[in-house]
Amino acid sequence: VGVGEAPSEGLRRGVVVNMEKTVRGISHAVDAAQRMCGHKLESVFVGMAGTHVLSQNSRGVIAVARSDREIAHEDVTRVIDAARAVSVPNDREIIHVVPRGYIVDGQEGVKDAVGMSGARLEVETHIITGSLTAVQNVVKCVHQSGMSVEDLVVQVLASAEAVLNDNELDLGVALVDVGGGTTDVALFTDGSVVHTAVLPVGATHVTNDVAIGLRTTLTEAEMLKVNYGHAIPANIPREEMVELHQIGQDRVQVVPRRHLAEIIAPRAREILEMVRLEMRRGGHDGFLPGGVVFTGGGCRLLGFTEAAQSLLDLPVRIGQPAQTIGMSDQVTGPAYATAVGLLRWGTKLRHQGNGHAPVGAGVSAAYERTVRWIKDFF
Repeated sequence: VGVGEAPSEGLRRGVVVNMEKTVRGISHAVDAAQRMCGHKLESVFVGMAGTHVLSQNSRGVIAVARSDREIAHEDVTRVIDAARAVSVPNDREIIHVVPRGYIVDGQEGVKDAVGMSGARLEVETHIITGSLTAVQNVVKCVHQSGMSVEDLVVQVLASAEAVLNDNELDLGVALVDVGGGTTDVALFTDGSVVHTAVLPVGATHVTNDVAIGLRTTLTEAEMLKVNYGHAIPANIPREEMVELHQIGQDRVQVVPRRHLAEIIAPRAREILEMVRLEMRRGGHDGFLPGGVVFTGGGCRLLGFTEAAQSLLDLPVRIGQPAQTIGMSDQVTGPAYATAVGLLRWGTKLRHQGNGHAPVGAGVSAAYERTVRWIKDFF
């Protein structure tokens, strides 16, 4: 497995704001990955993020077509298409239609309806949409980097592929991906996603707070946050000090490490409060036996999981991508959950006919591209 990284200078909160810089970043990362693995990439699975990503639940209903009333794959495809026939504004595009469960002649809780007998088939789905222009700009950047887009995947669903296990998915679990500009939340019960949201705050906001509070550069602020930051000021001894270079000062300055934590803590709490509110909106506040799994680079902040466990009053763990044959140790941290998840998503989608499917993939996503206009547009 090849690994490549580049600064996301052309993106802000998951949305392209400078195409030239985004294309350059993609090209640099892909070139590094290709050199490492010795293969040339022609198509990619792309992770989507940003506050433009929205979700809703929808139900589809059809009459079973066959005279013997046996439900076929075609019936499942039709009922999912019926569920996706919701009113979507012209400036938005459906990215995922995820089946949550089927109902056969009033019998609920059916996970796989194919082969069952019934006259009426219903499906409960979770539909995720995105801004059409935001999606188009991402796809354009990938094409200008010399590759085609094989599929689009909302990042929190990709992360789920990498870090969640079957027991957590069945019991009920929240996945929280703390990224740079946004924090993604997904709730799962009975093996299916039931709620997703993108919150407009992330680790970059913590860095900005440090830069402003200590009057230093963003580069210095990021270093201070990563190496000395803490989400719980009371855990830092008062005598501990940190050195930094302040803007306009020639000499190295010394400040209490606890002061740094006092700058960071309010933003960390804000993120966790927003996560708790989103869990409440999803109808699962305080009742998730699988607890909360945090991933993304932002969750590496010291004291963050301790603060999360206290505020959310649920079991908390850091989601590390499970090791895969051929995978570098470099990508085992939570910051790589989305990338590893995309890799697994693509592998499973290509082998779905053998009984494998990504946790967030609907039947329709396996047989038609998630965004229908991609091939026609280019």
